[in-house]
Formats: sequence, C-alpha cells, structure tokens
Amino acid sequence: MTAGHAARCAAGKAKRTAWTLFTLLLSLATFVAAAPLRAAEFSGGYDGIAEAAGMALTLSEVERRVVGRLTLPSGTAYTLNGERARPGDGDAQGALRVAGASEDGAFFHMEERPLGLQFLFIPARTDGTPDLAVAREYSFLKRGVRPTVPQQAESRYKPAPEEAADIVTFIDGFRSWSPADTARHYASLPDKARGLLLLYDHATAELMWRLCEARPEAGTPTASRLAEMQDRQQTDCETYLPLVEAARKGGLFPEFLRRSLFQLELVRATALCDRGETPAARCADVSALAAPLVLRWRRADAIMRDLAQAGGVTVPETAAPAPAAAVATAADSAQAEAPAAAPAIRTGRGMPLPLIRPGAEDQGVSDFEPDVSTITLQAVKTYRLPLARP
Repeated sequence: MTAGHAARCAAGKAKRTAWTLFTLLLSLATFVAAAPLRAAEFSGGYDGIAEAAGMALTLSEVERRVVGRLTLPSGTAYTLNGERARPGDGDAQGALRVAGASEDGAFFHMEERPLGLQFLFIPARTDGTPDLAVAREYSFLKRGVRPTVPQQAESRYKPAPEEAADIVTFIDGFRSWSPADTARHYASLPDKARGLLLLYDHATAELMWRLCEARPEAGTPTASRLAEMQDRQQTDCETYLPLVEAARKGGLFPEFLRRSLFQLELVRATALCDRGETPAARCADVSALAAPLVLRWRRADAIMRDLAQAGGVTVPETAAPAPAAAVATAADSAQAEAPAAAPAIRTGRGMPLPLIRPGAEDQGVSDFEPDVSTITLQAVKTYRLPLARP
C-alpha cells in the first residue's frame, strides 16, 4: 500500500467517523427536544385533597391503557379501566366498576396537574350512559409530593421599624404591622404616650384587639402592658376576642375603625401640639374636640357588644363585670353633667348604635373617671389637655 493510498483511506475513515458522531448527536438532540412534549405517565399512588379528602387512587399505565383502583372514604372500591384520549395527551378516560360487580357503575375523565391530577367522577344513568349533570370533580395529589405553600400569613403586613418608635410613628404605622410588631412597639412607648392613648375608648378598643391577637409570652414587657390594659378594661383576651369576632360579623366594624382612626388622629395632633409643631389655634380646636370624647369613655367590651347587637349578631355570653368601687358614685355624678352623647351610628336597617353616656353599670361604663388614674393624670399634665383657645 502506497503512502498516498494510506492517507486517502485514513481521510475517508475520519469522514465516516465524523458523520456517525454527527448523526448520533442529531438523534440525541431530537430526543431531548421531544421528551418534554411527552405526557407523564399515570402511575403510582394519589391522595385526595379538599373535597376528595379520604379518597385514594392507584394507577398504572401500559402504552395507552390506564388501569387502577379508586377507594372512597366509605370503603367502597372501584376498579378503573381506561385509556388516554390521544397519544401524548395529558388526559385519560374510561369506566369505573364496583369491585365484584358485573356492570359498569360510573365513568371517569382525568387530567394531569403539576402536582397530581384532576379526576371527574361521572355517575351512570339507569340505561348505562354517563350522567354529566351530576358529575363531581375531585383533586388528587401524587403521593410523596410536598407542595410548596407560599408564606402568605405575614405577607400582608409591612415590616415594622426595629428600633423603638415614637407615638406619631406608631399611630401612622401600626395598622399595617403584624400583631406581634404592634404589641412590641406599644410596649416600648413612654408611659405618657400610652396614657394619652388610653384616654380614648375606641382607640383603646382597637389596640387591645391587636395586642390580644399577638398573644405575648408571659413575663415579657408586652404581656405586662397588655395586663395593664386588661385591668383597666375589666376583661381579658379570652372574653374580648369573641366579642370582636361577633362585631366584625355584624357589618358595622368599618364604622368602628373610622371612629378609632378619628381618635388616633386627635392623639397624634395632641402630640404634635406638645412638640410645638402645630399652630396654637389648631391645638385649641383639637382640645375642644378631644374633651367630650374623653368624658364619654366606655369599656372596649361594651363597644364591641353594641356593634355586634346592632348588626344582628348573637353576642357571646360573658361574666358580669366586677362591682364598681366606692369612687364610682362620685364619678358617675360628675359624668352626669357631661355633654350629650354623639349621634348614633345607623345601619341600612335604621338600627341605632349610640355612644351611651356613662352612668350605668350594665352599659359597660368604667367604674372610675378616665382622668382618675395616675398615668392618665400624668399624661394630661404633660400634654396640656385641654388647651385654652388663645
């Protein structure tokens, strides 16, 4: 063999090898590209979820045939016999037969889902035809698959500041914070700021609701502040939260939140007046608006109870309030001279929800004047409330 002939043979062999590799690579690329288009097999075990809870489904697929077993929560078992509607499609259909029976008992149609399948159970009429009018749809999760549940519980809340917030920042932000953040920042407020908030009944009722939802750990500063609020309100979270839930079902809760926001704005304006950041004339107007509200202070449970009853919701039974102290007589006589109550909230049915004047224990009136406690007197003195018109 000459050198030229050997060279030509080697070149030809190299060309054939390259062509073979190219053909293999092309075939592999075609297979990889086509693989995602092929529907996944109906095979393995599936567990029912939601309305299908308690159901179990076992499937096996050979070529286009799909067989298996459907077990209901009652223990009734169906044998499943069907096939894919078309090759490569993600759905299948066929007949169901009660185990041991000679005739078809129902029909089915199922479709693939990312984590399982959707199963349509179609009962049969007396003549053996499918009755689509009474068909029921069930969802099944493939056994061993754990769906990723989005963390939505906290997503509706905005992050609260890490450092302690002053009263203005607290009022502006706490409605968008989680209950735990609200409780933490409320506990970090100075005594005079918390005392000013506690002068207003609707604002206090909202804060107590949010602090109760936070369920602070016993022994923490947050739990201590909540206990102070509960002592002033003569109730506890176990009693109060069901009343809040009843009030929310009654349809008047947005009006409660509106009144609470109005009172919180007065607290905010009073704090700004104390800082000297508001004109004196406006501070006098704030004082004039605040004084009647402070005099008509009511317990949070009474507010929620009236909201629920006005909305036609049955109010949970609660224990009778503690007897009033001896100072209540003098407080009630002083409050009897207070200005008339604010206009009533009215629903579309014309049901009144008055702001009841203090003076009767069965109406949930505090057994002391709002400005009797030490913390409240300190707050009034610090914030110069009421402010005289210049």
